[in-house]
Amino acid sequence: MTGPSPASDPAALRRSADAGDAEAAHRLAVLTAMGLGVAPDWNAALDLLARAAELGSATAIAQQDLLQGWGGGLPAWLNAPAPRPLLADGPAVLAIEGFLPPAICEHLSARAAGISAPALVYDPRTGEARREAVRTNDAARFELPEMDVVLAVVRERIARTAGLPVAGLEWTQVLRYAVGQSFDWHVDWLDPANPAYAEDLRRRGQRIATCLVYLNEDYEGGETAFEAGGLRWRGRKGDALLWANTLPDGSADPRTRHAGLPPTRGKKRVLSQWLRGRAPRP
Repeated sequence: MTGPSPASDPAALRRSADAGDAEAAHRLAVLTAMGLGVAPDWNAALDLLARAAELGSATAIAQQDLLQGWGGGLPAWLNAPAPRPLLADGPAVLAIEGFLPPAICEHLSARAAGISAPALVYDPRTGEARREAVRTNDAARFELPEMDVVLAVVRERIARTAGLPVAGLEWTQVLRYAVGQSFDWHVDWLDPANPAYAEDLRRRGQRIATCLVYLNEDYEGGETAFEAGGLRWRGRKGDALLWANTLPDGSADPRTRHAGLPPTRGKKRVLSQWLRGRAPRP
């Protein structure tokens, strides 16, 4: 049996960071922020980010500048403004104006540009991801190697706004829609009556909520549409849209059928975050 990768082993990263390795200090900052292999500690994570910057890490320096430019310090970063309901009668769909500052939006868009690929859908017959005509946009998926402290802050902010544990967040994606590209009508919850989803639901639980953060606004069209109430909503740069995929009793809410409509001019970029109710089980 092999041990953890050095890039995800907090003890090995600590030794390297103490020896002056800037990248190790940065990776340890990410793990500390996320609570992976080490107790979550935001103050310690920011100290490690500062140490990485002192050691010459360009990405740590850039992230420090972004977080300092955000203003308000740690409490302001982690606690978002109150959501505003968009539907008087229907599923819980909430808008949050000014959820992220423009500079953070630009950072996420730039990081996504290098790892975008055709977006996939969840195959209901096999439980695997596949390319499908219902979804024609591109997606950049941020797994652990792509994570940075800024994105860890964004994820924590989303989790706290939704009132769900950050350990239940799936890997964040940044979606890009060119003119004519769309994500046709669908729901985000997994059908518990479909055997293909059984193992996923056992391990990770239901997708309780979805959060979108609009990373740009220099495009036309591209609204997020809900069948409920005929809602068509498009945020400004930094605005968020949050909705519950389940009802209070935990059952899936069929009223959350929605679509990402195609832009008619320009390219739309949006952060997409699915939230589960707990950390994955083995």
